[in-house]
Amino acid sequence: MTHEEIKNKVIEFLTRSLRNKELGEDDNIIDLGLVHSLFMVQLIMFIEKNFHVEIDDDDLDMEQIQTVRQIVSLIERNQQTGVSL
Repeated sequence: MTHEEIKNKVIEFLTRSLRNKELGEDDNIIDLGLVHSLFMVQLIMFIEKNFHVEIDDDDLDMEQIQTVRQIVSLIERNQQTGVSL
């Protein structure tokens, strides 16, 4: 899956889950008050299921998954390391 395909899939999930609010690649979803801890669990489950990766505990730092750019980077890093489900 290409960088753009990953980004588009993440944006689609976030906008659908956040009542179609438009998000830029660097908008901080936490600072905007759009998410809560339960949603972050749903986001991790979405990532693991749709991109066939397992997210390490080290990557679960909320500061590392606040923007679309960070989420895409997390997915790509995990795909490259071969940590898959």
